[in-house]
Amino acid sequence: MNKQSIHRRDMLGSAGILAGASLMAGLAGCEDPPHSQGNQSQPNSDTKTTGGQAPSYAHEEYVWVAALANLPLFTQRDHPALHLAGKELGVRVTITGPNTIDIPALVAAIEQTAARKPAGMMVVGFDPSALVAPINRAMEAGIPVVCIDADVPASKRISFIGTDWFDLGVRQAKGMLEGLEGRKGEIAMLGMIELPIMQAAFKGFRSIVEPAGLTPLPPQQDKANQVEAARVMASIIQAHPKLVGAAGFDSQSGPGMGQAIKEAGKAGKIVATCVDDQEQHLRLLKEGVLHTCVGQKRELFTYMGLKALFEVNHSPIKFTNDDQAAGVYPIPVVYNTGAYTITKENVDLFLE
Repeated sequence: MNKQSIHRRDMLGSAGILAGASLMAGLAGCEDPPHSQGNQSQPNSDTKTTGGQAPSYAHEEYVWVAALANLPLFTQRDHPALHLAGKELGVRVTITGPNTIDIPALVAAIEQTAARKPAGMMVVGFDPSALVAPINRAMEAGIPVVCIDADVPASKRISFIGTDWFDLGVRQAKGMLEGLEGRKGEIAMLGMIELPIMQAAFKGFRSIVEPAGLTPLPPQQDKANQVEAARVMASIIQAHPKLVGAAGFDSQSGPGMGQAIKEAGKAGKIVATCVDDQEQHLRLLKEGVLHTCVGQKRELFTYMGLKALFEVNHSPIKFTNDDQAAGVYPIPVVYNTGAYTITKENVDLFLE
């Protein structure tokens, strides 16, 4: 009986200690997450903490730089996702760049941004040669740079985040063949023909339509302008009586082509496919003016772009004693964000 009493007393004592420990752990787990503010700082700066609270990154600024900075495609898709990522990470985000395809002004915007030493930059590579030097200078100044949407592969940028444009061309071509149902003839191609991403898309498009017996015409410049795309398309319709199809490769090509096809009374006779899926594109598809739209996961460009730059600055993964000096970074070199195909069968899902 005495031994049993001793054992029982010891067990109760141990249970009391465990219960106390559990209570303390539970109270610790119920603490609210702290919220704090900070000011702009240099890139890769130490995070700010106050009173033992979790670190704040509100002093870090990340900048998105592009030509056509307020293009509807950007303001409706890319910009909101950028702000969403900034809110999630607790950092400042800034949007800058010219409102036209003004490459010298774009170069100046990159250089002016780099001069104030942000924590990182996302650059849309509108010119793969002119942007090499300013991107390299920013990297050499210790400012991490990633390219999004359009790449500048010859630069020292850390990563490219965007669509596989060859695949995008292939998707358009498959939609074209489906719409033509065996008809043969000439196919127009419109876009910003100087961009390497679009040249890759043209190549992907040709890889499908040429073996099928179709004749793609030389790509025509539409300056990413809907009015220009409509003018160019109208001219092609008049000059090519054997035209059976048209493919557009920038965000303004599809609506411009669609306008010209409607005005010529060729809806359904000229099978039209395009890149991107803004409401105007989707309405034309639903009307039967466009046959196929190929959408890009544009929100991922800026959402993943900002998170990639944040990882460059804060990832706990290290490869050397000094990764920056070694030119090694804790993120992938290429992020393929993917694409999707929209037809009459699923267009309502996107419109809704």
